[in-house]
Amino acid sequence: MFITVVNQKGGVGKTTLAVHLAVWLHEHGLRVAVIDADGQAASTRWIRSAEPRITVVTETDADAIIERGNELRQTHDAIVGDGPANLAEATRALLLVADLAIVPCGATVPELEAAAQSFRILRSAQLVRSGTLPAGRLVFNRLRSDRFVLTRESRQAASALGVPLCDSVLRLREATADSPGQRSVVWRMGRRAKDASNEMTTLLEELAAHECPATHYR
Repeated sequence: MFITVVNQKGGVGKTTLAVHLAVWLHEHGLRVAVIDADGQAASTRWIRSAEPRITVVTETDADAIIERGNELRQTHDAIVGDGPANLAEATRALLLVADLAIVPCGATVPELEAAAQSFRILRSAQLVRSGTLPAGRLVFNRLRSDRFVLTRESRQAASALGVPLCDSVLRLREATADSPGQRSVVWRMGRRAKDASNEMTTLLEELAAHECPATHYR
C-alpha cells in the first residue's frame, strides 16, 4: 500500500501526519518506506532520528518518484509519501502511484476552499489511472479548542468536495507541535502528550481500517 499526504497549502501538518503514520505502521511490524518529496526534507531528518529502521528516500523529481515508488512496492509493505507545499509535479507523481491520498486541512471554509484544488488534482490522477485510485480522505487538523465542534458550514463545505471526511480529528496541541523539534512521535513523549497520543492513534487506526487491515500486520 502507498499512502501519500498532500495539500497545496503549507503549515497544515502534512509532515507531522506522514511521519506519525510511518512510525505507527513500522511499530505494527510492517516494512515501511518514506518518500520525502518536499524540498525542505523535514520528514527525512525527522524519520532518521525517530526511527532509523524506516527506509527514507528524498526525491523531488516527478519521474524518479514514480520509479522509486514502484521499486519500493517490491520490497516494502507500506510506503508513505510526504508531498510539497504546492501542487508541483512531485505532488502529481505521488498521486499517480498512491493508493490513498490524505489531505489534512483546517476546519474553516477558506482552508477547505484551498484544499479543493488538491482534490481536483486527485481526480485528474484517478482519470489518468482509469479507476478510483488514489482514494481520498480529508482530515481536519490543528483544530483550536473553540472550534472543536465542527460548524455546519464547514461540514457542508467538506461534503461539497466529494471526498470522504475522516471521523477522527486532530486538535492543536502543544505536544504535537513539539514533536518535530523532539524528533519523536507523540506516543513516545510521555504523560504530557497523552491526549495528543490518543487523538493521533485514533486517527491512524481509522485510516488503517480502510487501507491496511489488521490481518496485514506481522
